[in-house]
Amino acid sequence: MGIEKTEQLLNKFDYKFEKKNDQIIVKLDLAQRIIIDFSNPEKIKITDRLVGWNFLTGLIEMSIKNATIYNFIGALVLTIMFVYLDLESDGINLIFFFLTFILWAILWTTFYLIKAENIKRTLMSWNL
Repeated sequence: MGIEKTEQLLNKFDYKFEKKNDQIIVKLDLAQRIIIDFSNPEKIKITDRLVGWNFLTGLIEMSIKNATIYNFIGALVLTIMFVYLDLESDGINLIFFFLTFILWAILWTTFYLIKAENIKRTLMSWNL
């Protein structure tokens, strides 16, 4: 996989990207970036980042893997908080909010993972 060939193919298919030294940063929709690191010619490194405002982490920049862990910890905190609130009050039913949070996290994690893996697979198939 060469940096020039990758640039040509990204231009050909109208991807937005930016080149910094030995890296190409592909800008995908909804604040997702794929970073292709060509600094070691024997081993090309492809990573992902969620930047700016996104639906999993808000404004915190991190990888999709870390965003999944972040949301898992948030779900645990919500679970503890909702169980405590449910024990303290009689009429409040918080299961709807909890299920909404879980569904939101699962849907957006799946969306970002599919987009990241598709672009990684496409980049690898272009440069065989």
